[in-house]
Amino acid sequence: MNRFNFTLPPNISKWLTYPVLMLCVIIWGSNFIIGKVLVDHFDPYSITVIRLIAINLFLWIFASKYFTMPKVPLKVWVVIILSGVIGIAANQYTFFLGLVTANPVTSALILALAPIMTAIFTVFVFSERRGLKFWLGALLALFGVILSTYNGSAIIFGIGESVIILTMLTFAVFMVLIQWLAKYINAIQITLLSNTSGLLVLVPFLPAADYGRMAAAGMPMWLLLVISGIIVHGLSNMIWNREMPKVGAANASLLMNMEPFVAMAGAALVLGSTVRATEITGAVLIIAGVTLSLYRKRQRQSEKIYEK
Repeated sequence: MNRFNFTLPPNISKWLTYPVLMLCVIIWGSNFIIGKVLVDHFDPYSITVIRLIAINLFLWIFASKYFTMPKVPLKVWVVIILSGVIGIAANQYTFFLGLVTANPVTSALILALAPIMTAIFTVFVFSERRGLKFWLGALLALFGVILSTYNGSAIIFGIGESVIILTMLTFAVFMVLIQWLAKYINAIQITLLSNTSGLLVLVPFLPAADYGRMAAAGMPMWLLLVISGIIVHGLSNMIWNREMPKVGAANASLLMNMEPFVAMAGAALVLGSTVRATEITGAVLIIAGVTLSLYRKRQRQSEKIYEK
């Protein structure tokens, strides 16, 4: 679920930018379906650790020549480690743990609230102000999530969906930590050090892995586990951050709202799930709420960047 800056040669023609960005969104949205498939063959802990090993190897191979060890105060190192524990280890583990029982579509809709929750956290951490429009959008998005869990007779919201809320919260906290760390270290340092910290904090729990399920999983599942991790959290992020400045953060962020619909399509085509009308309506309300709350703010930030 990380968005980090990296330069990926060669340049892709500008007219291909939107299709390329949409491809990244499709990859991120498909992660809910891939995760649902993987938890049927591996335990959540094993998925998290193996994926992080693959992601770290990929990132260090491609980014090590751009990396320098930061010389920063101890408090910065504490926050770097926290970002790895919360934003990488806890975020990834709760994601797969939740998908064991959670509906992937509902999970995608819950995680769509992360930008709003991040903005709420910044109110308390950075004393940023939020206007009436923001809070109305937040309420609209929250109502969209609640509606998406309604099946016509009752609200379907179990332990899995509750764990996915933790995934969303850890990602929001991670974004706040990244914002703070950006004052002291660059994006490549944040990415490599946080991912490494996240992996290292999970290594002591290796005995908790279900080695029986790992041995029983076939080669196709192992390939899906490793390759999907590299593509979802490595390659697609690099491409996104390469191409996004060409169209601006505000325009690109609107494409990210399509993730829940990608998850819906994947659930129907791959898992054979029936997408309810309440899920579609809920997704529309969530996207409307997020856009209402954050679009103008991101647009102003994007304009400031290009003015520089």
